[in-house]
Amino acid sequence: MQHHSVIITGGGPGGLGVAATLEGWHPRFEGNYQFPSDEVQTLARQHQESPLALDPHELLGRGHRPIEFFRMRHHPIQDALPLDEWTLKFTKRDRVDWLMLSTDGPGGLWNKVPREQMTLGPAHWMELSHYPIRRFYEETGRKRDSNALVHRNDLVPYYQACAEELGLNPYIRTGMKVTNIRPADAKVNARFIVESLDESTGDTTTYSCDYLIFGVGPRSALRKLSAPGADRDYVSLAYTHPTDYPGERVLVVGGGRSADWAAQELHDDGRVVVYTMRQQPEAHLKLINDSQHLPYYQRWAEILSSDQERMGLLYGSNVTAFEPDGVVAIRTADGPIILQVDHVVVEIGGDPDYELLNAFGNDLTFHAKRDNFRFQLNQLVVDQATFESVDISGLYPSGYTAQGTGLSVIGFHTGCFLIAGDILRDMGIL
Repeated sequence: MQHHSVIITGGGPGGLGVAATLEGWHPRFEGNYQFPSDEVQTLARQHQESPLALDPHELLGRGHRPIEFFRMRHHPIQDALPLDEWTLKFTKRDRVDWLMLSTDGPGGLWNKVPREQMTLGPAHWMELSHYPIRRFYEETGRKRDSNALVHRNDLVPYYQACAEELGLNPYIRTGMKVTNIRPADAKVNARFIVESLDESTGDTTTYSCDYLIFGVGPRSALRKLSAPGADRDYVSLAYTHPTDYPGERVLVVGGGRSADWAAQELHDDGRVVVYTMRQQPEAHLKLINDSQHLPYYQRWAEILSSDQERMGLLYGSNVTAFEPDGVVAIRTADGPIILQVDHVVVEIGGDPDYELLNAFGNDLTFHAKRDNFRFQLNQLVVDQATFESVDISGLYPSGYTAQGTGLSVIGFHTGCFLIAGDILRDMGIL
């Protein structure tokens, strides 16, 4: 059994931010900055050389959200700051013994999105403050706008560059699927036991740790269709690129943003697309109308307002069976129908894999988080000063899985400082 002080599950931006801070990249405040509250400004000035040393409960007790304390230094204005105007800087200190276990490389889920996927927000919303994305653009010769959306072919290399620039790669184990997390017994001098499966060899490794960062991501447990025949060879359980799906007629099953992307891109590739979803048309049209700041929803509006004949929309419908030879049975509000297709793309999303925590009992406290754009998941309830779970001592949800973080990187990234700071103070380092 290998022991590490901290184990981080997941390689997404939530876990990467914690890893960078535990690696010794500690924030500090420099220059002329101003918090809206005088009392927060006073606390910031007192701790500007080591903001991690500030007990965030002091902020919380005064009615201020600790995660905003750091976010306001990272994103003090709506647009991206020029690099020479940043007041959030970093000092390199000694590292803490941490290890990251991830199925994917740095960037987590972004390694598996469709090949032409764009972000939903500006580039600087997606960055780790330890390594600004504008600096990455400059150092790699990319002529990009930090206030524009990012293509996954820029974003994944950015997260890879973060890991390289900050010295994280020696402590990241990729291709490792965490299969179980449980309390350590009295024979082990640690809080947690973590089991992981090497996806290339099938070998299992067991670790112990004192602190656990739970950053498995919002789709670590993919949803499954209950319809029989979902394992047929013409059915794909994820979308990547039009060239990966043969034939002219494609059925897309879903209803969320990922299915919207798949249906639109297949349509624009010249396919005949049937798009089936459980929701009613009012909800889908509202999303399209509310998302006109995004190019692919502008394209959706064009498709729906045109005389196109290659996009069929089935609202309030469910697939009931996948038969041989591309025959699909669908239940609709007007009765059952049968389609003959060449391929099916299933994009029905997923959830955080909270079953990994079953050993801690069935009484975990969750917060149902929803946004206006069909992103929804249950988040673990945490101490808003430290992001430590209220149910499991020493466990820190990171990224999307933590209550109070919002549903974007700009909302959750600076939670890494609350998490790392609490661990460092508990270890007596700060």
